[in-house]
Amino acid sequence: MASLCPEDLIRQNVELASMPEIIVRLNQVVDDPYSTAKDISDIISEDPALAARLLRIVNSPFYGFPSQIDTISLAVTIVGTQQLRLLALASSTIRQFANLPNQFVTMETFWRHSFSAAVVARAIAKLTKEPDEEQYFIAGLLHDLGSLIIYSTIPTLATEAITHARRKSIPIYQAERAIIGFDHAMVGAALLRHWNLPEPLTAAVACHHELGDTDIAPRHKAVAHLANIVANSLNPGLLLYRQELIPDSEAWELVGLESGAIDEALDDIETEINEAISAFSLHSVA
Repeated sequence: MASLCPEDLIRQNVELASMPEIIVRLNQVVDDPYSTAKDISDIISEDPALAARLLRIVNSPFYGFPSQIDTISLAVTIVGTQQLRLLALASSTIRQFANLPNQFVTMETFWRHSFSAAVVARAIAKLTKEPDEEQYFIAGLLHDLGSLIIYSTIPTLATEAITHARRKSIPIYQAERAIIGFDHAMVGAALLRHWNLPEPLTAAVACHHELGDTDIAPRHKAVAHLANIVANSLNPGLLLYRQELIPDSEAWELVGLESGAIDEALDDIETEINEAISAFSLHSVA
């Protein structure tokens, strides 16, 4: 078999890997320095289902805004254009990948882990007073998308990688590299590059197992790395591969926290995870 690269899997999943047209248009408007809040509101309002989901999200206990946000234009004003764009992307991505059939993991299990990592990433960003908590949340939410691409495109190799990980008692990403030649983090990063998402998001997804070059988006990489490990420890029963992951000590230094600093922030983490899942209507995805 000819050698594969992550981009090959994206090309083989054109329909799955295509960003929804309304998100493409929304990105164009948000990136246009001459666009207005009304322009952004008008684009979102063209998709009533997306608009309804966004209003549900911003009015949920997870975000806890003090007053009701009943229009998209008000959401743009209060939440902010960049944050609302990321929420729209997250909502659309969940629906795009929600019911992807595969024999490896249930979607409920996959998204619970993803939301756990997202909520932990947001908690770390809050503790370290990062200016854009939402970007860290989205990095956590999307960090494992490459796994779904692998499962749906090369299931035989995916099975071999899982078997190899169990036999050798090594993390799945190491087994994927040995069997496939690359891992799910690389595939996820290729997908985010295909979507032209900001480099810090792509870097965070690419390096959520190993930090790599810390000259590039070091804090995003470190937060995603730690969030994934903490999420695994919160729900060990959800792990497909049963391999404990060890955090890179440099990651704690990069985020400016001691390794036990987030323990208190995790006291209510299960409640926050459930609130996030409810906010994004994950249980009602059709």
